[in-house]
Amino acid sequence: MIPSDITMSEEKEREDAMQDLMTRVMETLILEDELAFDKSDEKYAQMAFEDLIEITKESPHLMLPHINELFQFVYQILGKSEFERKTRFLAQELMGLLVMHYRDEEPVLIQTGIFISGIVSMLENIDDDPSWDGNDNFEDDSRVFVEGVEKLARFAPAIGGQFILEKYSLLFEWHFFSEEWQNRHAAVVSHSIIARNCPKESINKLDLLVERPIEAINDTHYRVCWAAINAIEVFSKNLNPEFQFQYYEKVLPALTKALNFSSHPSIQVQAASTLFHFGKYCTSDLLTPYMDEIVSKLLRCLQRGKQQLKEEALTAIASLALSLEFFQDLFQPHYKTVMPHLKVIMMKAATGSNGMLLLKSIECITTVGLAAGKKDFSDDIPMVVQTLISLHESKIEREDPLRSQVLLAWGRLCKCLGQEFQPYLCVIVPRSIQSAQLQCHVTSPQYSESKKSLQSLGDERTDIKGEVLKEKAKGCKLLCTSATELVEHFHLWIDEVAQTLVPLINFDLHEEVRKVSVMAMPKILRSSKAAIEKGYVQGYQELPFENLCSYIISALTEALDKEQLMEIQLTTLESLEECMEMSEPTLKKEQIKRFLYIILKILISSSTTSRSGVENEQIEKIHSKAGDCLITFTEIYKASLSQFFDQILSCMPYMWENDRKPKERRTAFRIFSDVVEKCQEEALKYCEGSLRFLIDACYEMNPEIQKIVAQCIGVSASFGGAIFKSHMKEALGGLNSIMQNPETLHPDYLPAHAAAVSALGKICLYHHEELNEEFGIWISHLPIMNDLYQARVVHNQLCLMVNKFSEELIHNENTHLSKIISVFAEILWAGDTLASTETVNRVIEQLKHLQRNLPPNTWVSILSSLVHSRAKLLQLKLSA
Repeated sequence: MIPSDITMSEEKEREDAMQDLMTRVMETLILEDELAFDKSDEKYAQMAFEDLIEITKESPHLMLPHINELFQFVYQILGKSEFERKTRFLAQELMGLLVMHYRDEEPVLIQTGIFISGIVSMLENIDDDPSWDGNDNFEDDSRVFVEGVEKLARFAPAIGGQFILEKYSLLFEWHFFSEEWQNRHAAVVSHSIIARNCPKESINKLDLLVERPIEAINDTHYRVCWAAINAIEVFSKNLNPEFQFQYYEKVLPALTKALNFSSHPSIQVQAASTLFHFGKYCTSDLLTPYMDEIVSKLLRCLQRGKQQLKEEALTAIASLALSLEFFQDLFQPHYKTVMPHLKVIMMKAATGSNGMLLLKSIECITTVGLAAGKKDFSDDIPMVVQTLISLHESKIEREDPLRSQVLLAWGRLCKCLGQEFQPYLCVIVPRSIQSAQLQCHVTSPQYSESKKSLQSLGDERTDIKGEVLKEKAKGCKLLCTSATELVEHFHLWIDEVAQTLVPLINFDLHEEVRKVSVMAMPKILRSSKAAIEKGYVQGYQELPFENLCSYIISALTEALDKEQLMEIQLTTLESLEECMEMSEPTLKKEQIKRFLYIILKILISSSTTSRSGVENEQIEKIHSKAGDCLITFTEIYKASLSQFFDQILSCMPYMWENDRKPKERRTAFRIFSDVVEKCQEEALKYCEGSLRFLIDACYEMNPEIQKIVAQCIGVSASFGGAIFKSHMKEALGGLNSIMQNPETLHPDYLPAHAAAVSALGKICLYHHEELNEEFGIWISHLPIMNDLYQARVVHNQLCLMVNKFSEELIHNENTHLSKIISVFAEILWAGDTLASTETVNRVIEQLKHLQRNLPPNTWVSILSSLVHSRAKLLQLKLSA
């Protein structure tokens, strides 16, 4: 052990060294309250910043004497746009650390308050421009205002949005109640910026953030009113659904009223846009009381408004309809009012070549139709279909977003019509395949003139590539939707669709394309299987079902071996398991080895990777789903599992070590149990050493682990034969430790206790030829009352054992007989709760057998020992 005086000496030396470093760093950065460097030596400043950040993390108390000059210094850096991005980033990180440690210190409060006040003053620099229409969202306003917006957006996360609003509430209150509209506008915009950049902490203090901006919708100046509505849109996007649930009674009437502001069309446009975003996260019960008035006002905007207002009104109607999609009876009353107007707008936009209005109207009509349902929409579907077909024939430009919207519209029609969509497959499937097969490099005359023109059009080229990828994703999604809704009626297209989508599973350029293609795989297999079962497939397929299964499963397996987002990896595992459940054992030996290699690699890596937070939750899901895939594999390939024992069981040591989480170890125990159940003594012989892990785990004080290992021991006892018998003494000790646990009556431990009792019953049933001490221990824990699944298992075991040891029980007047009959009486008293109907009938037959064969005095004595109500019921059952 190191002497304490040496430790203190070392600590003092370290502290002195940090203090010296602090002094040198401050001299490097600050000279007579001014920056001691300029652009020429900015690298030194960055190094000094890194040192300061390290000092703040290690010894934050050293910073307090310098807090004023440090804050002034940081503000100077962040206020000068000429400094490098890295310098500004390090300055912001330092400020965040200082605020985290010292934001309640008076010097910091004062400095931060001065700084925030300065930013809000910048937000007051806005002109009263009568021509302003809201479209550019502040970009046309003064440079000072724009800088203020950017500054608060950068600093709010570092300082803390809730901290700013709480500590400087008087500053904002003064602005909200100022006679100058610019001040009120600045306050509203401040709250909007904080909500956008500090959403997580803002949710904890909604009233502080949103109530004043909501009140500002009724402001006398149209710019403040517009800013307030825009702020509600920001709240709707970033604070949902809490904002919607708490403030719908104030927000919905205010937005509806704002749709009347025809003297300021920009307010109407913003109100319609905000209704879209607010309604997107609203439930039907919140919207329904306001729907009549909202729809009426939006229709008026469609009739009288200019194009931008019409576009936003269409989007808002679609959003409201989508919110009521699963409650068709709630939207049906509005259908007949809305649809005639939507059709007129769509037809005018189509004939007038108004692409954006046509796009919005198609989106709105198909969404409204889907929300209302097939019955109401059916009369209008032919006209919508004809419009969509004519758009296909009109050869829309490749980069036009209308192409993607048409595909989405077909998808909504498919969902609405279901099986009745079949006549349109010959139109949409070839079109969807064409979109799904689009190449994402752009080649067009305007891009081939010269390298110079390519460079100058780089941004435009990127936009076009984005539209192409979007269309590609929507084409894949429509194929997936069609296979889902049409099932066996999709059979004519299965081969072509499979050969289009399977290669896209590993498509690198676009996550949505890959995800949708992965999700489509089980739909394609289900469609193929259903068509075969219905007799629709008559040998025309290029890919017979077993080949299709092999093709898809191999592609999904390979996709798992790529670096990709965890969300897509999880989706791939889910689709893989679903596809395997539908397939027969179609994989060849090398394909199986590859599948096992990749699945086991996922299981092992997810067991050995350290992680935290949301990522931890995702990895646990991936681990669990990979285990599901492996277990599904063992079910399908159980006839040939012995060839792959070495691979299947290779992951066990990594997954059930003591430091693994219960969910990970549960996966390992499930795999072990499943393999042993399917391959029995052969499997247990191969993984005999794994029994040691199980027995040791019995002694862990974790109810979930105890339950799992007890179940695994039960499986081993049932199928392990002589291999298990050689470990039986240790297994009995482990099970007894679970059953005799002082915590056994705690609700958390009841499932473990019931599983241990069940496992002991299997040992008695399969490994003893006569009644013994273990049987007495086992029956003392009966009946099982708190785990109904295990109760049915265990009470059936009792019937099997009474049948097996019947002669011994009767002729030796065994001491266990009274307890057995007592348990039988409880089973009968519970009706069909603690046992299946079959088991209850068997209990009655065994009781009758005992009554006939036991000496009368013994039978009477046992009955008299029972609770009166149980004895009476038992006699009633036996006399029936």
